[in-house]
Amino acid sequence: MLLFVYGTLRRGKKEHSLLANSPFVASGYVEGTLYDLGVGFPALGLDEVQGRVYGEVYEVSEDLLQTLDHYEGCSPENEEESLYIRQEITFYPEKGKPFPVVAYVMPVSQRQRFLATVIPSGRW
Repeated sequence: MLLFVYGTLRRGKKEHSLLANSPFVASGYVEGTLYDLGVGFPALGLDEVQGRVYGEVYEVSEDLLQTLDHYEGCSPENEEESLYIRQEITFYPEKGKPFPVVAYVMPVSQRQRFLATVIPSGRW
């Protein structure tokens, strides 16, 4: 599975080691809004698209995806209670044609629990 990461899982960030054995695919962006939650990690929002959110794509195994679901507070069986949900979106690489990826997206209902502010640059 191709996974878009935009926050603490990116290269050089504090939790990138979780992706240490996953092949890097590309850098680029998705259309959306990046929020600073004020708690040390960001959120991707797709409800009010305000620009580009920059990040990286990795090829991840199903086993790793389950680990990342736990890390991200994502429960595909119970999305209403999840901090993030996995959603398929279009990724625009720096070079080449757009392609589908999966990303952890924070629903509005969860973002409202934080003092979320827009990060205009789209970079965490």
